[in-house]
Amino acid sequence: MLTEVRGRETGILWQSTAEADEPASHRFSNGEKVEVAIVGGGFCGLSAALHLAEAGTDCCVVEAQQPGWGASGRNGGQVIAGLKLDPQELRAKFGDEHGEALYRFGAETADLVFELIERFGIPCEPRRVGWIQAARSIPVGAAISARVAEFSKRGAHVELLHPDRLRELTGTGLFRFGMLDHRCGSVQPLGYARGLAAAAAHAGARIFSRTRVMALERDRGLWVLRTQQGALRARTVVLATNAYLEGLWPGLVRAMIPIQSCQVATEPLPDHVGSGILPSGQPVSDLMDLGVYFRRDRDGRFIIGGSGPLGSREAASYFDQLTRAARLMFPALEEVAFPHRWSGKLALTRDHLPRVIRLDDGMIAAYGCNGRGVALATAMGRLAAQLCRGSDNPHLPICTLPPAVYPFYALRIPAMAAVRSARFLRRRFARG
Repeated sequence: MLTEVRGRETGILWQSTAEADEPASHRFSNGEKVEVAIVGGGFCGLSAALHLAEAGTDCCVVEAQQPGWGASGRNGGQVIAGLKLDPQELRAKFGDEHGEALYRFGAETADLVFELIERFGIPCEPRRVGWIQAARSIPVGAAISARVAEFSKRGAHVELLHPDRLRELTGTGLFRFGMLDHRCGSVQPLGYARGLAAAAAHAGARIFSRTRVMALERDRGLWVLRTQQGALRARTVVLATNAYLEGLWPGLVRAMIPIQSCQVATEPLPDHVGSGILPSGQPVSDLMDLGVYFRRDRDGRFIIGGSGPLGSREAASYFDQLTRAARLMFPALEEVAFPHRWSGKLALTRDHLPRVIRLDDGMIAAYGCNGRGVALATAMGRLAAQLCRGSDNPHLPICTLPPAVYPFYALRIPAMAAVRSARFLRRRFARG
């Protein structure tokens, strides 16, 4: 018998559990002028607005829906420090000085999130109890061990986990190798986005919700942002839409691949089911084997996510795969329904690195979090604000690299589908 009623499936869990209300929108007037206009009201755009406004720069956020509507309010809420590339990979790619600078930038991203939450009292269920990266296969386990050694050498508070310790922390014996990164944690992502919006507005930034930018034009040294409500003129524009860029800057579209990140969630678990599931509270990312990430929220719900279809459309089969993965790890969930199902688009880049770059005079783009958007997008927003105020940050490669354009862009979907299939087979036969 099911522990909970299998009712109609609901949408995004975070919308029903966020403590903060949707921030009030400023009234948009045709012909407005601003020093910096930020397109996109996610973590990156809101962080940029907050840091600009605190520095005294006249700025606004122009959001097609509401703050946190896109991936920022649809992700798993895992606050993960660092980039997808390890320190030795960054050093090999950019040299010792610039590679280490980029590593340090990534290493401090989670600190920034929790500092902002504390400073502004953002009600978003913050928990800084660490994050676990787990795996089953021997080759991936060896990579985790090397990663722990690299991070520890640089002073990061990380811990190598052996099977018994993994079982103790997660409640499942599925994994054999793991890393606990004590710098990390979790938040209620929509609550965090709304808190950033409130902080930015209090600092003086204007937030224009439900104001979609239809086109960008150059006119007499200023940028004109055409919206359905009228035009806005700005000296500098920050494109902070990430995977929701659409056709706003056609040349940038080819630099990223949008992919759906799907999630499902239970209602709060009863004690006899939930007591053995993630008892220590750390969020977990499975490296390679199942390709999922999962956590509990403050009320005890179990939330699991993973990559979905390539492109923009949802597919029910991906939600079903997540439910099966949850029950494989935790058989007690067999008696529990997963009524919440939702997805959001994230942006992948060819080299797995983000960008905060100048596209043109007065045009800055920040994109490519590659699945680490809570912490990384917040830091990228601060970096974009620094660029707007004249800092070039030449020591950070993500500010000087050109867009990582995908070759044969028209074939990107079938090519990535083929890569996915190959990785699935490799995972199956790599377990030892």
